[in-house]
Amino acid sequence: MKKYLLFALLLTSGFVNAQQESQFASSFQNPYIYNPAAGGMSSVAQVDLIARMQWVGYGGGPKTINFSAHSVVGSKESPAMDAYNQAGKFMYGRPKVTTGKLKHVVGGRVLSDEIGVFNRVAVSGSYAIHLPVTKDFNLGVGIGLGWSNHNINQKRVVLYDQQDDIYTNALAGSQQHRLDANAGLVFYGKGLFFGASMTNALKNRAKFNGLETESFYNRHFYLNLAYGIKAGKLTIEPGVIAKFAENAPVNLDFGARFLYKNAIWLGVYGRTSNNLVFQFGTTLVENIYLSYSYEHSVGRIKNAASGTHEIQLGIYIGKRVAKVKPQIEEPAPQDTTTPEAPVEEKKEE
Repeated sequence: MKKYLLFALLLTSGFVNAQQESQFASSFQNPYIYNPAAGGMSSVAQVDLIARMQWVGYGGGPKTINFSAHSVVGSKESPAMDAYNQAGKFMYGRPKVTTGKLKHVVGGRVLSDEIGVFNRVAVSGSYAIHLPVTKDFNLGVGIGLGWSNHNINQKRVVLYDQQDDIYTNALAGSQQHRLDANAGLVFYGKGLFFGASMTNALKNRAKFNGLETESFYNRHFYLNLAYGIKAGKLTIEPGVIAKFAENAPVNLDFGARFLYKNAIWLGVYGRTSNNLVFQFGTTLVENIYLSYSYEHSVGRIKNAASGTHEIQLGIYIGKRVAKVKPQIEEPAPQDTTTPEAPVEEKKEE
């Protein structure tokens, strides 16, 4: 009985009134984090590494590392990747969204997440197909399959009675391996992006060492809407992400990004979870970009933590363009023969 009570308390303490999925401030520029259909909207490969430290200064705050990559793949009907920044320009703009053609997209994701006594490692892969609706808009659907390991870090658990064998045996090596699936769709083009997705589709029951609990890995649903409005060299991109989960309140991320020459951006967002997000990003040398987000809590936790920091480092990869060496024209051969002296004609007297 104590074991059931222990795991119920541990699970509910981490998940009551909160979503089980990791939170990211970078999901506006990389919706593939939650949506397997959202990769390949540009005809280049995109590789992202995100490191997030939440509630810095608060013991046991979430720490998350997310690595993802996705790319279009060529076939008879679908072209391969486009060249990206073949001129090697500094501060080159982000790749343009491509529509009006069929695209096959593959991707993958590796996640490491820590919160309190809980650790999670997840690996997944995805496939999506994007179909042209019109010349300017595409519709895509995708599915992802993955494996994850959930465990309790015994070193972070403090027991009142260190000699309690029941608690010690229950915590030792507690972990769960599970297979899961997610799915999503996207509609995009002309500066518009709409996405809908679901994670934890199988809704597995939480259990450790064969001990089933009354908790589940709940399904999560995401709706993402963004639209870019051009004003000269500046683009204003308002957006909203709605997050739904069973037995949890609806959360909204809303705000806007301001992009200059499609290469430098500043984002300001709010969250209904009483957080404000400030973000700055820019492309670096050629095809590398960097983004930093600071999330400030305005709720009850603001007095216990100094905020949340998130860094995103990414790279765009296009097809390799063969460099053609400039041809140097050889000078025409010169005539080295000695010219004959002109012969003067004698005038008749």
